[in-house]
Amino acid sequence: MPRIDLFTPPGYASDFTPANKAEWSQFLSETYFARSKLGNEKENDGPRTQFFDPTVDDIGGDPIEKIITWTAFPRQVTLTSAGDLQRWKKADSLRSLQDEYCEWSVQRNTEGKILWIDFTSEGPEYWQVMGQLQQDTLVELYQQYVSPECTKLDLFPTGHYQPLNRWNNSTNHGAMHLIQRANTLGAEIELAAGASIVRRRNSNLVTDEQALISCSLYGAPNRHSDPHIGAEVNLLARAGHRVSLADPVGLFIQGCDFSGFELPTAKVSADQCWHLMRGTQERPLRIRFAPPEGEDFTVSDIEIDGRPIEYGGQIADKISIGLAAWASPTTDHLRIVDGCRDSGSALLAAAGTPSGFSSRRY
Repeated sequence: MPRIDLFTPPGYASDFTPANKAEWSQFLSETYFARSKLGNEKENDGPRTQFFDPTVDDIGGDPIEKIITWTAFPRQVTLTSAGDLQRWKKADSLRSLQDEYCEWSVQRNTEGKILWIDFTSEGPEYWQVMGQLQQDTLVELYQQYVSPECTKLDLFPTGHYQPLNRWNNSTNHGAMHLIQRANTLGAEIELAAGASIVRRRNSNLVTDEQALISCSLYGAPNRHSDPHIGAEVNLLARAGHRVSLADPVGLFIQGCDFSGFELPTAKVSADQCWHLMRGTQERPLRIRFAPPEGEDFTVSDIEIDGRPIEYGGQIADKISIGLAAWASPTTDHLRIVDGCRDSGSALLAAAGTPSGFSSRRY
């Protein structure tokens, strides 16, 4: 029997009705998992026999869970910046640069002081499906988490949900869910599936992080996330496991390293400024960094490593993003593929909305 009956919404979110929760699960299975299990045999990239769909495939027992984490601050911004101030300012300027499955928005007062910073790791697909099935719920969530001024017309200007709407298209006016092109659940699933192939080149197994991503073409090599996720999944596959994403499928904010944080008052600690807004303690989807209610200082009055907080990127430096992988309890599934992927580029759909995204209304 399959490991689970239905995929749980990311972060154990309870927004969907029971019937629509089943729709969400079917969407994930049919749109992403089915395609990612097949891969592309013509490109020496499939079928991916060591990748499984936990709602379809029987893996013979309880899976082994592995948490994979990486730094939230975009590595590609660091590589193209001259020093900390430049990279923090650059990352805070555009959501399209925040490509580590974590995006943020900074709220300031009229004096330029930071009141709060919202961080999100929620993939856009969940919101696209909700935009088809429960439009009023989607509007209510925006009003709750971004602004009570948000209207249905803001989100559905043509009758269809617009992810890059005025409340979710900038780094200073709210961030409801991920919008950077590569920050999708589809990319996460495709990456894990691509990394499930154990490859041999010149009589040697490919094991190095950068060598693996170059050989299998399952992501962007200059990110913190993609090479590391792929290497960790491939390690499980090389041990002979079948692999998948753990339920609930989604990215989450693993935590924050508060060492180096200095607050203006000894009665408040940095972790008291870390507020879970959506998700659970186990799978946080949305975090607000702000002084506790009733305190008279701002985020700008807090220092990290001796420097006042001027940018959300300073906190992103300290945040870990994660995903959970599942591995089969048995290790007799090893299949070695000789050679690298033959295509000159990875599946474009892995970095954005797949062509089949609207095949079931979504």
